[in-house]
Amino acid sequence: MEGIVMESVWVAVGFAIFVILVWRKVGSALSSMLDARSDKIRTELDEARALREEALDELHQFQRLHREAAEEAKIILQTAEATAERIRENAEKAAEEMVKRREQQATAKIKAAEAAMVSELREKAASLAIASAAEIITARLDDKAGMRLIDDAATEIEKLN
Repeated sequence: MEGIVMESVWVAVGFAIFVILVWRKVGSALSSMLDARSDKIRTELDEARALREEALDELHQFQRLHREAAEEAKIILQTAEATAERIRENAEKAAEEMVKRREQQATAKIKAAEAAMVSELREKAASLAIASAAEIITARLDDKAGMRLIDDAATEIEKLN
């Protein structure tokens, strides 16, 4: 039995040496494969970090642009509101001035109409007075008194010339 055990030991030792030799070859190949894989993963992680940093930079830039655009929009809105207020004030002043001008024109027209009416009434009153005086004079005057009035009027006219 001793021979079988020795043979088994030598088989086991041979197998162990075989496994060690194979493990060295396979181990170095496996190690180089794992190293290549880890290098590839490290490279991809570096690229991912670079892309992330780039994306963050872009995000910060877009946020800054958004803030600037919001501020610019606020300024434009304030300017538009101020302009609208000025336009409203100018329109209000123009309307007030127009109303004053129209009032003045209406007042002037009313005064002119009043003056025309007073003048017309005076003319009518004068013509009525003249007509009434003429009737009264013709009804009460005789020829002698009429001639005396004509002479007095002629004398007055001569004095004026």
